[in-house]
Amino acid sequence: MIIHDFLPISESNGYGKRFVVWVQGCNRRCEGCFNQDMLSFDGGDAVSAESLFSSVPLGDVCGVSVSGGEPFEQSDELVHFFSLAHKAGLDTLAYSGYTYDELMRKPAAAAALRVTDILIDGAYEKDNPPIFAWTGSGNQRVYHLIDGKIKSEASNAEGGDGEIIIDKNGNVVATGIFDGSFLKHLL
Repeated sequence: MIIHDFLPISESNGYGKRFVVWVQGCNRRCEGCFNQDMLSFDGGDAVSAESLFSSVPLGDVCGVSVSGGEPFEQSDELVHFFSLAHKAGLDTLAYSGYTYDELMRKPAAAAALRVTDILIDGAYEKDNPPIFAWTGSGNQRVYHLIDGKIKSEASNAEGGDGEIIIDKNGNVVATGIFDGSFLKHLL
């Protein structure tokens, strides 16, 4: 898997405390994407699913979330990583700029959906405010999946859920979705 970075514990990239991975590379290129440095397929770090999973603080998180970039551009690796998470009793969440229907038309992506518990789908639309805490724009949907099939949809909750983390080395990480007024005060 080619990753941009990971965060051992986050509370803004899905429910509960989660291990979060940002993959490198995305063909989608949504206008206004807030992860511009993750769009290129150049760069990032190549890591095996096992090596990456060894960084998960088991016992401290309830699941893993993969964002990007575009996780389904690396579907085979996503299947492997999510399978390790399931074996450890963790749930899985993936963000995608593609819709569920678009992903189901791609065999490798459909295989990855079979090991995805929660899918947040849809292209980012910069002028469409989010209506759900974990989404970036109002068109995106949150699906609970079972074996790749939609069990339920939750897309009508309050938007915006962000966090700022300062690690032991003094590095500042802003993750999740912040509304515009918060960002104005930060800048």
